[in-house]
Amino acid sequence: MSGSPLVVIGHPRPHAAGPLRDVLDRLGVRGVTVVDGDGLAGALAAGTPQMLLLHAGLPGFGPELLAGLRTEAHLRDLPILVLGRFPGGRERAELLRAGATDLLARPLTLAELSARLSLHLENRRLDRSLQEVIRSLRNHHSDAVQRMALARDMQLDLLPDARLCRSLERRYGIALDSHFESSSELGGDLWGARPIDDRSFALFLCDFTGHGVAAALNTFRLHALLARSDLPADDPAEALRVLNGLLVGLLPETQFAAMIYAVVDVAADRLVYATAGAPKPLVRRPDGELEIGSSCGLPLGVAAEARYRNQRLDFPPGSALILFSDALYEARGWDGQMFGYGGVTDLVRGLGDGAPERPLGCLLDRYFAAMPRLLADDLTVLWISRTGRPASGPD
Repeated sequence: MSGSPLVVIGHPRPHAAGPLRDVLDRLGVRGVTVVDGDGLAGALAAGTPQMLLLHAGLPGFGPELLAGLRTEAHLRDLPILVLGRFPGGRERAELLRAGATDLLARPLTLAELSARLSLHLENRRLDRSLQEVIRSLRNHHSDAVQRMALARDMQLDLLPDARLCRSLERRYGIALDSHFESSSELGGDLWGARPIDDRSFALFLCDFTGHGVAAALNTFRLHALLARSDLPADDPAEALRVLNGLLVGLLPETQFAAMIYAVVDVAADRLVYATAGAPKPLVRRPDGELEIGSSCGLPLGVAAEARYRNQRLDFPPGSALILFSDALYEARGWDGQMFGYGGVTDLVRGLGDGAPERPLGCLLDRYFAAMPRLLADDLTVLWISRTGRPASGPD
C-alpha cells in the first residue's frame, strides 16, 4: 500500500496485539504503534495517525473516551475502529454516536478483520486524496477553476467509460445511454454497470444527500465498497443489505443515500431489482405501454438493521428500462410548479413510436425545453434498451 499509513492500536495488553499487527503487516501497513491506556494520549499527541484501533477492554474505554477524542481538532475525522464484544444494540448505538467509525464485533475471523481494515484504510486514502485537491483549490484561488475541474474529472472517472458501455451492449444485446449532470462542480450521484456472467449484468444508480464536496466524498466511499470481490453482485436485495451495513458506519450523521440495484437477465428476459429509497423504475414495453415498478426500503446509511426485497419485472427484447435520480421530477419549471413523477411518465409516453433508436437525448431535449437548466440537485438518467439477443460470450 503506497503511503504506508501509521496505525495506533490501543490494547490493554500490548504484548497480545500480535495478531492485529500481523494482519496490518499483510496489508502493507508499516509504522504500527501499540500502546496501553496510559500511553494512548502520548501516541496521539505525537502526530495524527491514519487510523486508531481501540480494544474495548482498554482501561477507561467507553463513549466518554470516544467523545473526548473527537473534541481534538486533529482527530475529528480520524477513522476510529473498536474491537470487542458488544452484547446489546444500545451499547453499539452509544459508541457510534460518541464517535466510533466502525465496530469490529467478535467473534471475527482474520479474513473478515483484514477485509474491514483494508476497506477503512482505502477509504481514508481516498478521502485524503480528494481533500488534498480541495485544499489546493482554497490555497490557490488564481487557478481555482482548473483545479476544481481536476476534482470533477476524478469523480467522472468513477463512472463507466464508453469502452465498458459498448462492451456491455455487444455482449448482452442492449443499448445503454446515460446522462450525468451535477448541480455544482462536484455532485453526489453515482451510477455503474458490470457484467456478472454471459446471461446477466448488474447496474445501479445511487444518489447521496446534498451535493458538492461532502456528497462527492461519499461517491468515492461507495465506489470503493462496490469494488469489493465479496459483494453479492447477483442478488440486489442482499447487495443493498451489505452496502447499508457498511455505510451506516462510514457516512457522517444526517447523510444517507437513495439507491436502486438491478440485475438484467437477458436469457430469462427478466429484471430483478431492489430499492433503498430510490425513485420507481420505469419499463417501456415493446407496444409503448409503461410499467411502473414499486419502490420500498430505507435509504442506505439510516439503520443498520434495514432489509431489502427483490422485485421482478418482465424485460423482453424491445423493452426499455429508465432509471433516474429524484432531481428529474423534483425540479420546478418556469412557472414554479414541480415537474412531478407524472411529468416523467408523460415525457416517456410522449416519445411515441417515432422515437429514435437511442431516445435519451430526445427525452432530455424536451425536458429542458420546459425546465430551467440551472439545476438545484444532481441529475442522472439511464436508458437501457433491449435491442436483441446477446452476442456469444464476452469480448
